[in-house]
Amino acid sequence: YDNSSFPVCFIQGDDDIFDWTLDANGTASTSTGPSDDISGGGNYIYIEASTPRVPGDSAVVFSPYIDKSSLNSAKLTFYSHMFGASIGTLRIEASDDGGNSYITIFSKSGDQGDQWNYETVCLGAFSDTVVFKVTASVGDDGSGTQWFGDIAIDNFEISEGVALDIAGLSVTVDPILALNNAPFIISGDLNNIGCNTINSMDINYSIDGGATVTMPVNNINFLTGDIYSFNHITTWNPPSSGTYNVEIWASNLNGSNDMDLTNDRVNTDIIVASALAQRRPIMESFTSSTCGPCVAGNSNVASVLSNYANDQYSILKYQMSWPGVGDPYYSDEGGDRRVYYSVNTVPNLVLDGNSWQGNSSSLTTQLVDDAIATPSFINLSSNYSIGGQTIDFTVDIDPLADFSNLTLYAAIFEYITFNNFGTNGEIEFNYVMKKMVPGSSGFNITSLQEGNQVTENFSYTFQGNYILPPDANSPVNHTIQHTVEDFNNLGVIVWIQDDNSKEILQSTTASLVLDVNEDLTSLNKFMVFPNPSNEIATIAFMGLQDNDIDVKLVNLLGEVVLHESFTSSSILDNFNIDVSSFSNGVYNVVITSNDKISTQQLQILR
Repeated sequence: YDNSSFPVCFIQGDDDIFDWTLDANGTASTSTGPSDDISGGGNYIYIEASTPRVPGDSAVVFSPYIDKSSLNSAKLTFYSHMFGASIGTLRIEASDDGGNSYITIFSKSGDQGDQWNYETVCLGAFSDTVVFKVTASVGDDGSGTQWFGDIAIDNFEISEGVALDIAGLSVTVDPILALNNAPFIISGDLNNIGCNTINSMDINYSIDGGATVTMPVNNINFLTGDIYSFNHITTWNPPSSGTYNVEIWASNLNGSNDMDLTNDRVNTDIIVASALAQRRPIMESFTSSTCGPCVAGNSNVASVLSNYANDQYSILKYQMSWPGVGDPYYSDEGGDRRVYYSVNTVPNLVLDGNSWQGNSSSLTTQLVDDAIATPSFINLSSNYSIGGQTIDFTVDIDPLADFSNLTLYAAIFEYITFNNFGTNGEIEFNYVMKKMVPGSSGFNITSLQEGNQVTENFSYTFQGNYILPPDANSPVNHTIQHTVEDFNNLGVIVWIQDDNSKEILQSTTASLVLDVNEDLTSLNKFMVFPNPSNEIATIAFMGLQDNDIDVKLVNLLGEVVLHESFTSSSILDNFNIDVSSFSNGVYNVVITSNDKISTQQLQILR
């Protein structure tokens, strides 16, 4: 379909509801449709399911009349792309009587994943001249929403087919495995692109081009165009950690040789790591103070995360530039993350990059549980300090396997903001991204080697004075101003991501340490975090080793609701207070030591 206009000789149907569209580089809707054609850089045709379409609408296109008399065993091949929660049905019919009657030769419905799928239909039952009718219908996601229903096709062609032809489609073994979980099952997908049904075959695999391991399979009904998924009965037990190449293929098809050996084999590299790390999933939330549905979305996210300890997850929120005038704390870097994930609606939440993406109101504990249970192969930790308007932080990366071409992202966020209230009724906002460091493109990590810890140091100074932009049309200019409401209320999140797959391999929320350059005789720089808190609040201070410290928590009525005393045992020390039993609200934290008194506010929010 790589023409500048709609494909020559293909004709739009007259009795349908709407037309097919020629397109390239991704469809208009998020979370549906292809991002490119099958070859890269070309065109495809698709149906656009957005308004004014409604569930049940269909589009029809007719192929030209095709003379296949020169082919001994003609077959139709094409690629389909059916990705989205509202995918309807793709149906292809064929006629060899001039279009008077049609026979359905292909039909597929529902979400098939975000990839192009190779389809094969043998045409032996049809006479020499054939015409095809291609129909795609709009579905819905179960709630009446239809726009996640873009269906596309590409590389529609008639060619010579063979009777016996099984293509290796994919190796489905997890790309990273832990050595202590061996032995492993070798699994994969095979595609019957020949014209005969396969009743028996041998399924083979090899490791690093070594000995062939064979599993006979009998009494099957592997039809043309179908995909056969297998788990090999002979497991693989790697001798050590490292990177291995796993190759799969089928042979001995119905007792005969495969008639096209060029497409038999598929292989992939598998990383075997020495150990596992506990995964800390990250949620990236796209929201706005001008978005009505974002209220319910943010509330649901808070409710779901209340089931977990703070160190079990990371969360970061990007305020967006719509609807209406958008959020005044929108930034160009937040816009870059929006483009990165193809976010076109709010509220929208991305879990671990490619684990799950959808409306924030649809986040569930099961999704978070599944993310936490997914093994990680990187240990990640970070510490930060705040001095004036400067944030310094260190990131320690401990890889448990070899990696290459990853990106380290870091974001400074404010635990709670108030000034960016808009039209949706929310008056406070949590985990608001303020600045990505060094920027929205992150920090490239060309190579990580198992057992070799890497430490990276970063520093960022917010420039100028605070500004509250009038709206998202005039975002903050970080070179001369900032939008930080309270520098004592900042945190840092870091994560490691594969930009090709969007997978986030590990994340963490940095731990606060005080700047050693601060005046150690003063208490006016002690820190309380996280702020707001819902379970445990940490009070951190420095330079009071061997001194008695008195801590009081006072409500707005002046009542002391908590009173603790202890002796600091180190230069850098902290004290945890359990606030889980206190009511929501603003409290004063009063610290007394050596006749010096200092106070900071703490918000308890659940």
